[in-house]
Amino acid sequence: MKLVRLLFFSMMFCIFCTPLIAEINPFYAVIRIQGTINPVIAEHVVNSIEKATSEGANFIVILLDTPGGLMSSMQDIIKGIMESKIPVIVYTSPRGAQAASAGGYIMLSAHISAMAPGTRIGAMSPMNIFDMFASKEKGTNEVLQRKITNDAIAYARSLAQQRGRNVAWAERAVRDAISSTNIEALREGVIDIIAQDINDLLRQIHNRRVLINGRTHIITSVSSTPREYPMNWQQRMLNFFSDPQVIFILLIIAIVGIGMEFKNPGMIVPGVVGAISFIIFLMAVRVLPVNFLGVLLIVLSVILFILELKITSYGIFTIMGIISFAVGSMILFDNPLPGFSIPWTTIVGVGVCVLLFVFVLIRLAILAHQSKVVTGHEGMIGETGTVLRTSGKRAQVQVHGEIWNAKSEDELHQGDKVTVEKIEGMTLFVRKID
Repeated sequence: MKLVRLLFFSMMFCIFCTPLIAEINPFYAVIRIQGTINPVIAEHVVNSIEKATSEGANFIVILLDTPGGLMSSMQDIIKGIMESKIPVIVYTSPRGAQAASAGGYIMLSAHISAMAPGTRIGAMSPMNIFDMFASKEKGTNEVLQRKITNDAIAYARSLAQQRGRNVAWAERAVRDAISSTNIEALREGVIDIIAQDINDLLRQIHNRRVLINGRTHIITSVSSTPREYPMNWQQRMLNFFSDPQVIFILLIIAIVGIGMEFKNPGMIVPGVVGAISFIIFLMAVRVLPVNFLGVLLIVLSVILFILELKITSYGIFTIMGIISFAVGSMILFDNPLPGFSIPWTTIVGVGVCVLLFVFVLIRLAILAHQSKVVTGHEGMIGETGTVLRTSGKRAQVQVHGEIWNAKSEDELHQGDKVTVEKIEGMTLFVRKID
């Protein structure tokens, strides 16, 4: 009977006291957005918001430092913030950080927006890939760009209206690409707080009221402990390989490695390295928008470089290959946003490495295949020797300091000079040299 009572009181304690223990040890979630915003980061932020909510976090702090990113990924993050059941504070930090382009929209969507000293926000104009190249249908591109811009303005205005922020500033940040410092943003009513650090932020948001799905929520930040929500190893790996420069280098390694394996079957190492690089490249293509015309131009450039070694074109193939490589590298990614393009320094550096590789290593390989064999039986073909003794059309000849049995269609005499035409077993077939 005592055992039953003990079990009963233990169960009651767990049911009624667990919420009290959670209240005694409150925590807030910390999520980091650093670098270019892509689908991997968006998935991480949305999942972390859902996880923090289910685990009972009091509120969420997103530490933001980004030059911008993909519009679709930005919208996924904003949807996660807008649908959150607990307050989301977006804090542009550390000092010197930025909330540019897509980061500005995320700041507008937060329940509370804060910035550290020395940070900036703005430059939220959408960029259109068609503006990078001249087009005969200039009017069509202008209409398309105007539609994209007006849609982005409406989106920024709706976020500012939802959170009670400066709608006029949001419109100018999109239409005129203006940027503001943290002090200017606070004065313009774009953000709510300037915080020196995370502790100052927690002090200022304590007892603040925010509206979540029509209900007022009071933030309690005193005595809250942080709980970090980092990326898992799969997300970190995908995020690393979503860097355009990494993808670009992987593509070059894949093209050169697989090309060498096709040219010289059995080398194994270049083929394996190239195949692995190509698989990782395909995995990264799911994250970033890759222009396959750029891929084809880069492949064409490598083919032209190799043709230069085999066909005398007086440098024409090389020039065409350099042009094809440069153009393909520039249009490899269908997004001109910051962080989604390949710097010229990388293009030039990789291009020089490819040229050196093709014109040094591959040239040596081609010359090795074309050169005459100098060892083994094959190395005897074409060599000259001296007849030592004869017996009809048979003879013994000395070649390379070795004495061989030989046959010939010519009449041979001692001391005649002969050249080796072929070898069968241990017998040389020779021809007399006049």
